[in-house]
Amino acid sequence: MLRRLPTAALLLAVLSVLAAVPGEPSRAPAAAPAVPEQAVPEQADAPPLTAEVMDRARRVAEAWPGSEAERIWRTGYYPALGGETWLPEDFTSDDGAFAAFLDGRIDLAADFPPFSGTGTVSFPDGTSTALPLTDPRTVYEDRIRYRDGCRNEPCDTRLTVTAVRPSTRRQRTSRGTVTAPVWEFVFAGLDHPYAVAAVQSQAPFIDYSVEDADLPAGVTDVVLASEEEQWLEGMVRPENCADARPGEVYATADVLVLIGRTTGRPRTCPEPSNAQYPRFAFTRPLGDRVVLNLAGRPVLFPELVPEG
Repeated sequence: MLRRLPTAALLLAVLSVLAAVPGEPSRAPAAAPAVPEQAVPEQADAPPLTAEVMDRARRVAEAWPGSEAERIWRTGYYPALGGETWLPEDFTSDDGAFAAFLDGRIDLAADFPPFSGTGTVSFPDGTSTALPLTDPRTVYEDRIRYRDGCRNEPCDTRLTVTAVRPSTRRQRTSRGTVTAPVWEFVFAGLDHPYAVAAVQSQAPFIDYSVEDADLPAGVTDVVLASEEEQWLEGMVRPENCADARPGEVYATADVLVLIGRTTGRPRTCPEPSNAQYPRFAFTRPLGDRVVLNLAGRPVLFPELVPEG
């Protein structure tokens, strides 16, 4: 059985893109050696993987076990990248409203609610953690008000914020689907509010600059996986719009590192996002191994995240 991410998750990627269980991780019965699990035979139109790329994958794989990032991923609040915002469902049917939102053509006609103390994140295992609440005014300035002008057609619409209020949302994290506090921004004329997480992720900083033009296409998300967990379909945006090819997987007993492949030949982008969806195959069941990209960021997808 195959499952795809909902359309709303892909819509979130326009604005910004772990499998885990709570508690101590179980390990594979036998610690397999750290070797690449090649997805497909080498292709003539895909440049061979360089020693630099394989060394990068090796270092990413070796750095994960015992790291602060792994500790937080196993025990803390580690939401999916780009999963801290919830767009109004109205945007899928109102191009003018969505264009106004993207451009920041927004007027404020509401007061910010008082806030202090902490907000509670509730995990599906029955535990919870208290984290400092963010300032809703800062959220508004950072997430909504910092844009302006008309870069997205149509340009004849403005939005007005009529209320700012606290609420909660369900959110994908490394420990399953949690309930997290959010700030909701209500827009006049829209049936659904825009929501932003009211607490910050505990995930440590990851230097995303390692995914540069000298490395293969960076994997930003996983949108499809087989029921048997023997392959994943990753979302990539190759440099210069080169055609993506089936990827490679560098595997250890603890992690899979996804390595995107392209033909290396530039072409005209068919659309602004240039999203492509190559497949990554591996030879052993995933188990509780973490899926990482070449930047060392865990890649989270729904069918391997326990539901709360």
